[in-house]
Amino acid sequence: MTITKIKRIANTNRFHIYVDDKWNGIFLDEILAVYGLKTGQELDDEEFAKIKSENDRKVAFDMATSYIEKYVVSEKGIKDYLKKKGFDFKVINATVDKLKDYGLVNDESFAKNYFETLSATKGKRAIASKLKQKGVSAEIVANLLENINEDDEIEKATALAEKFVKNRQIDAKIKQKCLAHLIYKGYDYDVAQKATKIALENKGENDDWF
Repeated sequence: MTITKIKRIANTNRFHIYVDDKWNGIFLDEILAVYGLKTGQELDDEEFAKIKSENDRKVAFDMATSYIEKYVVSEKGIKDYLKKKGFDFKVINATVDKLKDYGLVNDESFAKNYFETLSATKGKRAIASKLKQKGVSAEIVANLLENINEDDEIEKATALAEKFVKNRQIDAKIKQKCLAHLIYKGYDYDVAQKATKIALENKGENDDWF
């Protein structure tokens, strides 16, 4: 097999490599330097496979750390990203293990930060569902929910309820819609009920309709 083309990717330390006129992956400059890879060079299959395996692990880690600098992601999120980039199962798992060793991927921290970000507009049920969709384990989600203060949930749900009823003429239909709105946002029924009642009382509606 012959390296037929090496092309730098913009102003990065990465290069496209073509072998026998076919694209064969992204390689780091350090790999090119260590193994002296150059256009026209001939390599046997076993030798190139060994070089590519070492390179792929380095590239995957390099790309993963760059991705994490831009986005907060779960373990599944980084795995999905690397899979889309074409890395194989072994490289992806090795990369994630290394990221975890460095503390760069931690689903417990991710879940906590994700909850804090969304908790002003969504209830814990909705956030828990989204965390599970992002691959966070049921155990981590359950532990997170155990530490959620109900009074805090009620306070945030009340703020949403007050916003919902602010410019509306209050009647039984609006009251039920407000309750349904909070449940849709992921709040438990009891929390939604209490928050709706508080919001209505703050608006001067004191009838006991529940």
